[in-house]
Amino acid sequence: MKLFPCFLFTIFCSTQIFAQFKIKDSCANFTIKIDAKNLASDTIVLLYPDCDERHDTIILSNGKATITGKINRATEAMLFTNIKNRWMDAPSVIRFIIEPADMMLTFEMVNDSATDVVINGSHSQKQKEAWQRNNSSLLNLRDKYSDELTQISREKQKTDQREFEKKFQSLDNKFNALTELLLQEVLKYIKTNPDSYFSGYLLAHYIRSYPTDTLKTYFSYLDSKVINSQFGKNILRELFKLTDDWAFRKEFTDSANFEELKKIKTIYDASLTNTKGTKTSFSDFKGEFILIDFWASWCGPCIKNAPYLEKLITEMKNKPFKVISVSIDDKVDTWKKAINKYGFPGIHLFDEKGMLSTFYKVLGIPRYVIINPDGTVANMDAPQPIDPQLKIVLDDLLNKRKVR
Repeated sequence: MKLFPCFLFTIFCSTQIFAQFKIKDSCANFTIKIDAKNLASDTIVLLYPDCDERHDTIILSNGKATITGKINRATEAMLFTNIKNRWMDAPSVIRFIIEPADMMLTFEMVNDSATDVVINGSHSQKQKEAWQRNNSSLLNLRDKYSDELTQISREKQKTDQREFEKKFQSLDNKFNALTELLLQEVLKYIKTNPDSYFSGYLLAHYIRSYPTDTLKTYFSYLDSKVINSQFGKNILRELFKLTDDWAFRKEFTDSANFEELKKIKTIYDASLTNTKGTKTSFSDFKGEFILIDFWASWCGPCIKNAPYLEKLITEMKNKPFKVISVSIDDKVDTWKKAINKYGFPGIHLFDEKGMLSTFYKVLGIPRYVIINPDGTVANMDAPQPIDPQLKIVLDDLLNKRKVR
């Protein structure tokens, strides 16, 4: 299985389907015929959240292939034309909306960039393309300012500080103004087209850009078919972590799971499935510092940190400290295989209903949370194990405890 890390748009990567949602799945078949030109390799990868597996590795014959699968009403897919690439927004990656339909995707590769991309058969994708055309001036100008901000930031050390700050502030103001206009266009489209899967895509895609109350309001505008789609699940998954509105949570949560989530007041109220299939309570670790490692088998940076976690465990031996790796994978078998394959150290638990990741509002992984011996949070977003700063933070916490 190829590892694709999660960067800005992390909800795409999180395919775990929370059992507590009052969502009606409607899994149906899709077919995509691919016709590609000038591919450097005959192997590509289609990554998408679906009803069975997470991705398909495709071998093309003369640039052609047919892909079939099952999805929940509509979802976003990413076609990696270069499987060595790890960036989701690279020029070689084609992002598009797939539906239960017969679709056709044609493109040509030029200098590792996908060009002349044509996607037929997906009504939602056509809506996406029309919206992008209608807002092309906003999108292009915002991208231009974003690129310029990146460029001058790289040259910061070579520029007079006063001149840098003046230029940066001017560009940043323009970028923010355009972003605000774009966000208004997003909300306008959603309110006008509540039954469009593309509206669900837009709200999910820009979810980190709005206040929680705005998100809840516009989520309520969506038609039930959109709420029950993969886009609806992605939005709910984020909203459950962003909001403390228990009335909202209750509305979309199975009653038993709602009560289970509500009873968690501290880490010691939580119990998760271990590798033996039984439950492990975090209350077993009272009196110790805990480093919770939120991870998944498909998360590249998570896997990269595994050997550094092992080193940390060795260095912290005989100290009141435990590493507990909590997986947000969608399947137990996938989770267990990844533990063995990548040699993940420490104690392993499976967050099958997303309870703990919701409690700690984990919006992206890898995420490391340090818990004090009394169950309170010492650090909600600790450095990654690959960063030497994590060991410094932990040593400081342990030393302060000794002084007391």
